Amino acid sequence: MTQRIFITGASGYVGSAVAARLVRGGAEVHGLSRSAEHAEGLARAGIKPIIGDLAQPETFLAQLKNCDAAVHAAVGPENWPEVDQKALESFRAAAQDGRLRRLLYTSGLWVHGDSGGAVVDESTPLQPTELVRWRAAHEEIALDLADDEVAVVVLRPAIVYGETRGILGGLFAEARAKRTVTIPGDGAQHWELLHRDDLGEAYRLALEYAKGGERFLLADEAHLTLREIGEAIARVTGATLKRKPAAAVRRELGAYGRALLLDLQVTAARARRELGWVPRHGSFVSGAEAAWGEWQAGQKTTVG
Repeated sequence: MTQRIFITGASGYVGSAVAARLVRGGAEVHGLSRSAEHAEGLARAGIKPIIGDLAQPETFLAQLKNCDAAVHAAVGPENWPEVDQKALESFRAAAQDGRLRRLLYTSGLWVHGDSGGAVVDESTPLQPTELVRWRAAHEEIALDLADDEVAVVVLRPAIVYGETRGILGGLFAEARAKRTVTIPGDGAQHWELLHRDDLGEAYRLALEYAKGGERFLLADEAHLTLREIGEAIARVTGATLKRKPAAAVRRELGAYGRALLLDLQVTAARARRELGWVPRHGSFVSGAEAAWGEWQAGQKTTVG
């Protein structure tokens, strides 16, 4: 019997990568989207679109209750903690009065805060940065769905790149428009990265093999500094690398700026060992030219 999978944020950056991989694997994917335009795109990709809003469970709960598994990959505005809480309540309702028995909950590496030069893993105590402090509590709320016979797996992806969106997509856009690549701080901080195709594969494997109650860090483990990342983008685009002082980053971007300044290194050894996950994309530095080509191809597709 084909598994029915419900994905929140199915047209978003992370959700679309997961949805595409699951469709290729033969799953029946139902994707939640807030706009009719995005819903049309989902249908063209082989995803059954559901137009709804996580803040309004009545717009999608009936469909969620009829799915075997869910992938919570949506992100949203400043009030996202409140919306995320509503989503968790919807998953509980779908378990208590439906067939939902498996959930992948998307968190992120920033719940680890600054690792201070150390390489952390899933057993390391959390020190979440201000921007995502609420996520640590929501991970626990999600895992409590075990009381309703839901096998919950928490995934913490690194900074995702590939296609045209995301933080690195923004740096490529700046390089083309302004001939500069501006990085926050002096660039000495480490940024863990993950190509969106490798992310999609990790989620597929987690749905199939991960046990309930587990957490997995997802990163390519290249342990690059932001300076190395910025230099690679400048090199392949012909742009000039610039640095924005850390004080200006904090002043202008607040909690988000402080997150960008984190020095964080992690290991994804558990995902490799327990899920059999083998990322196909290695260091962004060696693959920067391919990533630039992917970004340009995406721009042409958007224009077309």
